[in-house]
Amino acid sequence: MDVDLSAELSKPSKATLEKQVAAARRAAGMQAGQSSGDEGKIKWRYAPTSKEERQWAEANRKSAKMVMAFVEKEEPLTPEQIAERERKQYEELKQSLVLTTLGLGVAFTGTAAVLYSPEIAVSYAVGAVGSLVYVRMLSSSVEALGASNVQGAVRGAVGQPRLLVPVVLVMTFNRWNEILVPQYGAVPLELIPMLVGFFTYKAATITQALQDMLAPFAPPPSSASSSSSSSSSSSSSSS
Repeated sequence: MDVDLSAELSKPSKATLEKQVAAARRAAGMQAGQSSGDEGKIKWRYAPTSKEERQWAEANRKSAKMVMAFVEKEEPLTPEQIAERERKQYEELKQSLVLTTLGLGVAFTGTAAVLYSPEIAVSYAVGAVGSLVYVRMLSSSVEALGASNVQGAVRGAVGQPRLLVPVVLVMTFNRWNEILVPQYGAVPLELIPMLVGFFTYKAATITQALQDMLAPFAPPPSSASSSSSSSSSSSSSSS
């Protein structure tokens, strides 16, 4: 079977070639325009705002801290270091309890003197003094529990009579009103305010416990105060 392919194999005319070239150029132009449009979209992307930059920087810092917390491991403390740390914590707690008891005693005594009578104020002050003595003797007993030498045992034995402090207060109340009031005209004492003043250390203990509970929620010191203080000091030095 013979097929005549002379028309297909013959050289195309000039008009046909020009049409093919024009079609190829149009296709290339459309593709270039599409790619340039995509590049334009990427090129004109909006820059982040200062707020977004701060948020990103804060997120990066927090993530870095978390990574460092996981990577870095705290070295184990020796028994001596643990004992020293606990001793410092106990000393701070003991000092804070004594100061809180003293402060509450002074505040309540002044309140009683203003709102009530001098007799009630003096009675409460005597009871608050007994409360301070009780706290000191209690701390001596606690320290004696961790001591193994003779001195610690002696301090523990001395601290045990702290339970007699209320008895001493009652005896002071009786002797004061029987001897000092009639003979020297001293201010008479009242028993109930004295016992209330003795339990001032309980209020100090509750106050200290509340402070320890609320300490993790306390806001950190702001840098504004430090900057203001530094600026004021620099201004004063310059003047």
